[in-house]
Amino acid sequence: MGRPEAAGYYAEHAAGRDPFGWIKGHPLLTPEAMARYPFDHAGQGETSFMLALCPETVEMAEAADGPWYTRSAEDASAELGEAGVALVLDHLRRVLRGG
Repeated sequence: MGRPEAAGYYAEHAAGRDPFGWIKGHPLLTPEAMARYPFDHAGQGETSFMLALCPETVEMAEAADGPWYTRSAEDASAELGEAGVALVLDHLRRVLRGG
């Protein structure tokens, strides 16, 4: 049984005043950015992000011996990660400015 104060939920939703309509999910890397940046799980792209943002968490010596999806991590670099971070920040600035 619903709470009486929620009786107007659907009317509020239809009028655009429902707060769940205000919540938006935005990917950090758009499809356009992903075409320019080698993003993957635990490979070159993600490891480069970590080298740029939190290098103390990266164990590069383990990349070659890891599972198949980590092998491209050997080509990771902080410079590539910084380029990826710039793509993400550029996208977030556009989204947050509304255009």
